[in-house]
Amino acid sequence: MRVVWSIAIVLAAAAAQERSQPPEVRQQPDGGAATVPLSNEDAELVKELAVIERLELLRNLELFEEQKEAKKPQEQ
Repeated sequence: MRVVWSIAIVLAAAAAQERSQPPEVRQQPDGGAATVPLSNEDAELVKELAVIERLELLRNLELFEEQKEAKKPQEQ
């Protein structure tokens, strides 16, 4: 019975160790990932998303500045 438990423990440990190792990522010889050129539509979409992201960052900054300015008069 001890032999069966020993084998089960060894197999469970091996399976757990195998799951904990991240999968290997194969890269290009130059060290970078393979890039596929974007279509014109995809390139436009990426540009639009970048503009939207910048606008969102500016809006968040403006809200932060408004909160900061609102707190200043109260502190004086």
